[in-house]
Amino acid sequence: MNNQVKIIIDKLEVHDIEIIKKYIANLSELVGSDLVVTILDPRYKGDYNQLINSYEQLAVDFPDVQIDSFYVSQYLKSERRDNVNQFTTDYIGDQKFTVEKKDGQRLFMQNGEVRIAIITNQAGKVTAVDFAKPGQKRPHQRVSVNSSGNIQVLRHFDEKTHLPVLDEYLDTDLHTQMLVHFDERGLRADYQLVGWDELVVHSEVDLYDQWFNRVIKPDDYVINLNRHYDVLFEHNHDVTKVFLM
Repeated sequence: MNNQVKIIIDKLEVHDIEIIKKYIANLSELVGSDLVVTILDPRYKGDYNQLINSYEQLAVDFPDVQIDSFYVSQYLKSERRDNVNQFTTDYIGDQKFTVEKKDGQRLFMQNGEVRIAIITNQAGKVTAVDFAKPGQKRPHQRVSVNSSGNIQVLRHFDEKTHLPVLDEYLDTDLHTQMLVHFDERGLRADYQLVGWDELVVHSEVDLYDQWFNRVIKPDDYVINLNRHYDVLFEHNHDVTKVFLM
């Protein structure tokens, strides 16, 4: 019977891969070479295309290892690209705008006001889009766009304080997978994995605990390279074969 090994990472640079290889070799000496190794990657705040690129390189350098990504497993639901275009088109609906260019950015104007601002980088790629209501100079919504032209986060702002009140993490089909609410100071207050029908939690550690409960079984070997989650295995989990590095 295979021994399932789950390795929780903090980052995945060349140095980290060498460390993982060393730990796998040491574990093989302890329990035998019949190991099925899965790297658990909890990162979710960057461009998920960067994660995918690193996984593709890992498959070349380390072909016997599987990857389970907290982010990619939820958000990459299709091969769709440039879904920001559909989102913007749906927002516009039957409204009438004139389009102007200023400082290299496209502005959708209505009655002399900027209603939609397309924000691009130096290469001309869309990185964000701001949406403002009539009569308001600050956006009530902003979408963050990744290198595939897909929205990763839809942020809602308080119309009086202009602080964030809610982040919606959208998948490639524009369905909400996670909600993050902010408090009156604009700080993250709670999280909910709505795509997985999970309960509201009030810390990122508890958020990842919900994921670990799905992907880690009591008989698995766990090598935790991310110290933020040591507390979970000290108190919450039934896993007994844990190596806290």
